Amino acid sequence: MKTVLITGCSSGFGALTALEFARAGYRVVATMRDPATADLGAFDQPGSGTIEVRALDVTDKGSIAACVASVLADYGTIDVLVNNAGVHLLGAIEDMNERDLQTVMQTNFFGVLDLSRAVLPAMRRAGSGHILTVSSVGSRVGRVTDGIYCASKAAIEIAFEALRYEVARFGVNVSVVCPGAFRTGIDRNFALSDAQERSPYAALLRYRLGRVREACRDGGDPAEVAAALRRIVEGPSPAFRHVVGAKAMELDQALSAADATARADLLTRFSGIDWWLAGANGPEAC
Repeated sequence: MKTVLITGCSSGFGALTALEFARAGYRVVATMRDPATADLGAFDQPGSGTIEVRALDVTDKGSIAACVASVLADYGTIDVLVNNAGVHLLGAIEDMNERDLQTVMQTNFFGVLDLSRAVLPAMRRAGSGHILTVSSVGSRVGRVTDGIYCASKAAIEIAFEALRYEVARFGVNVSVVCPGAFRTGIDRNFALSDAQERSPYAALLRYRLGRVREACRDGGDPAEVAAALRRIVEGPSPAFRHVVGAKAMELDQALSAADATARADLLTRFSGIDWWLAGANGPEAC
């Protein structure tokens, strides 16, 4: 039985991915920062497969080392790593506070990098393995008020594109999955701080927050992403980058075909910020 280690399993893509792999016959180690506070009822339902929950904070090197060591001690190998844990904080680049900037990059970039580096020695020794990372179609474009999140995803994709070729000779695959908007419930966590409400970008932030919430509510079924992750692991010669979701694929294709002028127009229309660039106080003023 192959062992799959998945991060960020308390909800959303992580929880669904744990169920997807477990139901397919994998041994799943589903990790999260604090299992005691998570609702794990779905993991105990009939037919949910073999899912073991363990604590793991990807921003803590000690936690990473302890978790990886314990899984290897118990099962001998980690055949698949799914880097799903991440944070998404909205904000204009000028006035995002230092703590939020560090949190996004530490979780979405360094946390993913540190955990992947920790599992690679065992995968190399085994001569096989697959590291998958849940990125975002936002890695392709600087979304307004979402720039730091998009930057963190772009950074990990570039690093892992290099990693893919570095580890290929050892039988290890590296892939990234880039979803668009899905109904994971993450939009319920979005809110503007008091400082953001007083920001010179406040009108833009409120507008973009509404657009993001709307996109998430109208997004796809997150089980589609979980199914894609398993399909990639089980498929022959997996590609590096996989875009998931009809709207995400449409945006990705449009960006690929766009020159500089078309890209600027696409970003403006995609973000709905014509009114902001025109100096208006809201879209209704244009």
